Amino acid sequence: MTFFPPDPDLPEPEEADSERQPWWQAPDDELPVLLPVSETLASTEHLALGLFGVAVYSDGVEFRLEGRLRRKGLPAREWNDLCADFVGHSPLGGPVHPAGRLRFGLVLGDGEKVLAEGFPFFGGDDPSAEQEGHTLSRNSGGAGGGPQGYSSTDRLWLWPLPPEGPIEFVMQWPALGVEERRVVLDGSAMRALASRVQRFWS
Repeated sequence: MTFFPPDPDLPEPEEADSERQPWWQAPDDELPVLLPVSETLASTEHLALGLFGVAVYSDGVEFRLEGRLRRKGLPAREWNDLCADFVGHSPLGGPVHPAGRLRFGLVLGDGEKVLAEGFPFFGGDDPSAEQEGHTLSRNSGGAGGGPQGYSSTDRLWLWPLPPEGPIEFVMQWPALGVEERRVVLDGSAMRALASRVQRFWS
């Protein structure tokens, strides 16, 4: 006989399958087809940002980005401020000033302008609400590093598939000295690849 009584049987929690909101993120049950893209979006004394590929899914495309930050002799205070701008948070934990943040947008082949805004800036739309037109969602993979350098990953999800024609990919990062930069991508090629996407499960 033990001092403590046995724990009561607990019912298994009922977990409902969460339904994917297609305008919010890429499908997790598909193997995308990669469109080879390699573009330097920014290169300064301390920052490098590149677009290194586009993953095409059945109902949208994901732009994949990598960022690098190097100290290169900056004093500690300047380096800490630069790192705060790079990761998007001040040393006290709050967001950096919105005007200097990293921003992304697209001009699609039919002239539609799509911005990766929304939460946490300016409120944004309810992510569960039905969306009209194309949407561009930024899903950051985070950033990390040490005393001499940082790296980051970002994913931009465009839903639905773009129309035929060129896509202007637009970015700026004023806090890190990067003015507006544009590169032109092939929306028609993205649409053509969508038919080759494979499903993991039927």
